[in-house]
Amino acid sequence: MNKRGIILTPADFDGVDYLELIREVGLNTLGIHSGNGANHDLFARLGRFATDEFRAEVARAGIECEYETHAAAALMDPALFATHPEYFAVDGRTGERTCKRNWCITHPEVPEIVAQNAENLARKLPSSTHRYYFWCADFRGANCCCPNCARYSVADLQLRSVNAIAAGLRRVDPQAEISYLAYLDLDQPPRCTEPADGVFLEYAPFHRSYTESIAAAANEKFRRSFEALTGFFGSENCCILEYWLDSSYFSRYRKPAVRPDFSDAVLRRDLDYYLGSGAHAVTTFAVYMDGEYFRNYGDGDLRQYAATLAEYLP
Repeated sequence: MNKRGIILTPADFDGVDYLELIREVGLNTLGIHSGNGANHDLFARLGRFATDEFRAEVARAGIECEYETHAAAALMDPALFATHPEYFAVDGRTGERTCKRNWCITHPEVPEIVAQNAENLARKLPSSTHRYYFWCADFRGANCCCPNCARYSVADLQLRSVNAIAAGLRRVDPQAEISYLAYLDLDQPPRCTEPADGVFLEYAPFHRSYTESIAAAANEKFRRSFEALTGFFGSENCCILEYWLDSSYFSRYRKPAVRPDFSDAVLRRDLDYYLGSGAHAVTTFAVYMDGEYFRNYGDGDLRQYAATLAEYLP
């Protein structure tokens, strides 16, 4: 399937019949994002959007449903810190272990704990496409800096965690695939870790310029990163995670929402580049595009985005 997607949080549905709107404009995949940073109560944030009833509504609208969300606290329960601090990451600044980052993936017991929790998470948040996007903590410095972990690059530590997630997912869904989210300090490939079966690249060019194409000189470092990563993971199964419509990004994550710097001309040049590389799955955050946003700015950018994707990814 050529993925023509949009990613929203539960709050974005306020004042908008998004299932009807997505169906009407011709997008085919809805990603649900819980928001609220890397370590939080995922299900408290998702509410009804984590239920079978909601997923049935999405299916009746003829739309695929995926969850693209930070899931560190679901993959390693912070409550374990009280009895097993050794499972958690060493903070590179303080040298102390903390439950506010990722885990110590080189600890011999941790990969199986992460796998078990990924298995449980997949039972609660199934994907209609068999593609899963359960992200580890994503901020710079989120991975462990203990002596064992320090032998590996940040990318290797991330991929080791993603491989553990993949193992858990496939116990529930034998067709499961899991994204390796590449952005921030994950802009270069792992050095000594190979992806498990079902691991695919999800490329998110955070902080790129949106006044020019991803292939333009202004975005050269992102283009080089993308080419290095697709050289490692392959491009055919790659998912492009963009911010073309992400009002929250352009609003610097504070309301009142502003209109994104969306340009159909830039979108087309981006798609020429991404699809020319072999990618056929494309989505964008559209956070803060709620009822108030549409009253202020209309839905023209969303409709143009959907029309252009339908042209490129029929």
